Amino acid sequence: MGDRGFTEKAQNDLVLSFLAVRRAIGALGFFLPTALLVYGLIAGDLLPSLSAAYYSPMREVFVGCLIALAVFLWAYEGFRPNAGEVISDKATARIAAIAVALVALCPTHDPAKMEGVDPGCTLLQCLLGADLAARLHFGAAAVFFAALAVYCLILFTRGQVDGPEKRASNRIYRICGWVIVACLLLLGVVMLTDLGDSLGALQPVFWLESIATFAFATSWMVKGDALQPLIRSLMR
Repeated sequence: MGDRGFTEKAQNDLVLSFLAVRRAIGALGFFLPTALLVYGLIAGDLLPSLSAAYYSPMREVFVGCLIALAVFLWAYEGFRPNAGEVISDKATARIAAIAVALVALCPTHDPAKMEGVDPGCTLLQCLLGADLAARLHFGAAAVFFAALAVYCLILFTRGQVDGPEKRASNRIYRICGWVIVACLLLLGVVMLTDLGDSLGALQPVFWLESIATFAFATSWMVKGDALQPLIRSLMR
């Protein structure tokens, strides 16, 4: 194990809150889409997207989970970058925290308005207007997932590959990162073309967002040493 590997291990041993924060972020990532999926099955109809939960009985769950994610990400310090490393744990976490808070506080368009129902506007919708608020929501969501992809592909894979466990973990991080990137690209295709209309009954946006969320949750759980059986299975 190299000097940096020893340093990182020592830091994790001394600062156990790192693991707790990572696991909390991962747990929230698993919980939110699962809760919305269960709600959709009980209600007999899946939501068109995770964001549509804002205008459903699951609003408190949706907003609460995202704000909790924002708090944990803002509190996450990570490791200080070495000389020459531009991208840092702390800065990326702060960007992700601000982005996910905006996703929660600046909702997308209300699907009910298409049915002639006007429940009123939120604070940010009133200040910015519904269209600008919706664009800010989508932009913030893209930044949030992009920041988490950076964690998977760059930050989590840093450090000397000093054994089979690190190699297995890096493999998981890269898979999760590329899954997030692929989901973002597919979401762009669905939203910018007629594909979303033709696949509307399958709720492609909901599933793509859920898959991306599960991917980032998996990476944070692995980083929090909470999925050791998965790591060991890849070490064989």
